[in-house]
Parts: sequence; C-alpha cells; structure tokens
Amino acid sequence: MTDSANDRKIKVEHFQNLIAVALSDGVLDEEEKEFLNERASEIGFPQDEVNRIIENAGELEFLIPMNKIDREDQLGDAVYMTMVDGEIHEKEYNLCLRLAEKLELDKNYLDHIIDLSQKLSNS
Repeated sequence: MTDSANDRKIKVEHFQNLIAVALSDGVLDEEEKEFLNERASEIGFPQDEVNRIIENAGELEFLIPMNKIDREDQLGDAVYMTMVDGEIHEKEYNLCLRLAEKLELDKNYLDHIIDLSQKLSNS
C-alpha cells in the first residue's frame, strides 16, 4: 500500500471511530454533526462519503490505530466532541474513559486532555 493510500485509510478509520463515538449515546446532535463536518472538510472527505459513513454507522467497527500519536489524536477529538456544549458529563466521561482504555491510554492522560480542552474552551 502506498503512503498516500495508507494515510487515507488511517484518516477514514479515524473518522469512522469519531462517528462511532458520536453515536454511542444513540443521537447525533447538531453540534456533533458540525464538528464531524469540519473534521471531514479538514481531511478532504466529500460530503457524500461523510453521509454514507453516517448512514452505515451501525455497521462500524472501532479500529485501534497502530501508532500512539494517532491514538492520542483520536482521544483528543473524542474529548473535544463530547465537550461541544462546554462541559463533559459523567456519561460522556465514562465513554471517553472506555475509549482511552481501548486506545491503550490511561486515565491520567484522559484527564490531562480534558483539562487542556476546558482551558482552551474558557479562553
């Protein structure tokens, strides 16, 4: 697989994982949709591909990235998405904690990411 094809595969997996996290509570609210659309635009996904992934979200399988930087990026995006309303609720925290565990990252790292996200949202 070429580097560009591998990069695209990683981006697709990352985006699918974000959708899986967003839909974990059974609802994809407007703020989550807006965030997902922004991320899709940043990584160059056309809207029809985004819609197709969302439509097939029930079939998504969470994929663990191979390297630590990608795992950290995914957790950071998940934390950001859960905090779009300015805070992280207990259910969302527990979801992020389970995600961190799946990504082989510890609770201290999650708490650090949440703290940074809160500081950024308050600035």
